[in-house]
Amino acid sequence: MEISKAIDIRTAMRASGVIMAYNGTVSDELMVTLADILKNRMEAMDDAKRSRVVFSIFMEGMQNLIWHGRTNQGAPGMVCISQQDGEITVVCGNRIEREESLKLNQTLEHLQHADKDTIRQLYREGMSKSSEHEGPGAGLGLLEIARRASHPISFAFMDVDEDHVDFFLAARI
Repeated sequence: MEISKAIDIRTAMRASGVIMAYNGTVSDELMVTLADILKNRMEAMDDAKRSRVVFSIFMEGMQNLIWHGRTNQGAPGMVCISQQDGEITVVCGNRIEREESLKLNQTLEHLQHADKDTIRQLYREGMSKSSEHEGPGAGLGLLEIARRASHPISFAFMDVDEDHVDFFLAARI
């Protein structure tokens, strides 16, 4: 990378209020390391409840990256946390199968337009069915993020190739 590109990235991150960013292979060990860094940064905030919400959304997002971003090269992903205008935004992104993105898009659109009571109800229903769920977690990660965010979640899919898309999810607190 040319130094001018690095300067541009840093300038853009500062302008966007980025307080933490990572791009690369994601693992359980990395999640713990980044969680420690985030925890230290959040301790400086005067709002303990808000810090816990940010931390919870970060952890759910990282777990989604680890479990749903698996490829032959590991679990490539990105996380970016920014603070602007009194709000904190957690953005996570990873590469997923195009086929998986179709169902995920429907789920996210439903969550994006649901009110907090509907999201809480869906979460309770998911909790009661969690023992029936196969695979990692109970399928509650997106509901947990939507439930804790102070604004509707936002998301995007970007075409990569015939079989894959890059998926981005943002939650504002």
